[in-house]
Amino acid sequence: MPKINTKAAKPITITGEKTVLRPKQKKDIQNDFKWRTDIELSELDATLPINLSYEQFERISINDLHKSSPWSEKFSIDNLNEEHIGNCMFYDINRWEKSCEFGIMIGNKTFWNSGYGTDAAKNLLFYIFNYTDINEVYLHTLLKNNRAQKSFSKAGFENPKEVKKGKYEFIRMSTLKEEWINKFNDIELKATLEEEQD
Repeated sequence: MPKINTKAAKPITITGEKTVLRPKQKKDIQNDFKWRTDIELSELDATLPINLSYEQFERISINDLHKSSPWSEKFSIDNLNEEHIGNCMFYDINRWEKSCEFGIMIGNKTFWNSGYGTDAAKNLLFYIFNYTDINEVYLHTLLKNNRAQKSFSKAGFENPKEVKKGKYEFIRMSTLKEEWINKFNDIELKATLEEEQD
């Protein structure tokens, strides 16, 4: 198996114009459970609400916090007031093609349509292209979700193509490291080691 860097050497927080990307923490579990059981959010994610009790979900989530996966990396999204408003991740890392899939959810609907998703997406792409060896990032969003497609386009995802997966119709979008860095070479983000956080 090819050896590539799939995460930063130490946990990092990325601060953008509107959002802060940080490692997942135990304090996020209550929000995560609320969002994963929300029907509207599940539909946008082309999935079903989870069928677990809070205690079961909490146990699984705590277990996930204590183990690192070579195939994915998860982050929480805060606003600049340190309020947890969503989550994002990259996963299905292909070490041969140096590619991965991107996922994001702004769970707190108060922050929809205000640029928070776009900002968080830029933060995660900045992390991937500066702290890993991944060269291509792609995503799938529902064909009917025009709001998300516009947001992803602003964050640098291009080449939309219609694809069908099961009963769902998606738009696949992608971006390459060199192209993204050239496009956003003036982006102003702050990367901070987690241990330096107050």
